[in-house]
Amino acid sequence: MGKDTIADIITSIRNADMNRKGTVRIGSTNITTESIVKILLQEGFIENVKRKHHRNQYFFFFLP
Repeated sequence: MGKDTIADIITSIRNADMNRKGTVRIGSTNITTESIVKILLQEGFIENVKRKHHRNQYFFFFLP
């Protein structure tokens, strides 16, 4: 059984919004590509995104 990465990303964003957190850190995977990030930006789920490199690559999503 595989892991549903997209659902995990959306759940993390929803949980951060409910807890009034301003940012969400998401690990970079093959699924977390520029196209997924662009869709989240276009649909208003996130306000901005920054890619960071520290041992492993990850994204910071900034919520509106």
